[in-house]
Amino acid sequence: MSHRVTIIRTRPAGVCIIVFMFLFVLGCATTGINKGQVNIISTREEVVMGEEFSKEVERQFRVFDEPDITTYIESVGRRIVGICDRRDIEYHFAVIMKDEINAFALPGGYIYIHTGLLETLDDESQLAAVLAHEVGHVTARHATERLTAMYGYQLLVGLLLGDNPDFYSNLVSDIFTTTGFLAYSRSNEYEADRLGAKYVHAAGYDPDGMLELLGRFRDMEAREPGRLEEWLSTHPPTGKRMERVKAVIAGFSTGRGERNRDAYRKMKTKLP
Repeated sequence: MSHRVTIIRTRPAGVCIIVFMFLFVLGCATTGINKGQVNIISTREEVVMGEEFSKEVERQFRVFDEPDITTYIESVGRRIVGICDRRDIEYHFAVIMKDEINAFALPGGYIYIHTGLLETLDDESQLAAVLAHEVGHVTARHATERLTAMYGYQLLVGLLLGDNPDFYSNLVSDIFTTTGFLAYSRSNEYEADRLGAKYVHAAGYDPDGMLELLGRFRDMEAREPGRLEEWLSTHPPTGKRMERVKAVIAGFSTGRGERNRDAYRKMKTKLP
């Protein structure tokens, strides 16, 4: 639900109206699969924010625009999106030229994966696990919940009045830090894992790909912590994530699904 105010240019009356709107929105703007969590940002506002954030990300990072790779990533992403819990927005998938092992999702369905992570994966089911985890963040609206928790009333004022033109660039500049807006809580990460495992399975992929991926991260934490610096700064202990994902997968009753190793390895040959 979107709430608009057209008479808030005068103060202090305008501020009073904003306070009223803030309290009103707190009571009714929680949507999606997390209806009990406070979120002051409507879906329409979230999509607009996502567009602005994506512009800033693509200013600060180099997007790898190789058509065959982009098409491949999008095809896997579309399979996940086709069965996810939130299909009222358009999803976008892109690859960032960066050696670090990471992926992230912005508000409004903008999902990025680093070339360093693509090089680490073995097959399509593992790629599906990464993308499904990020789609899980989007369906649960974790980014806008995080922004609500961080800024609350201040954020709402900025959205309505446009008082902070550097809002997006400032947040993107520390997007992966432990205080950045994508530094989700442990419960958020566990929820994205649970949703991701569910989506991987429902899309016809082998959910063991998610366990293998987490197992590789666990091993790398000890051997090469520098390669996982961004990942480790924003995610809970990998061993605990694996335990929870195993429990989710144990509840699936059908076969293990697709791996598509040959197709993935062919795609990897075109990475820089």
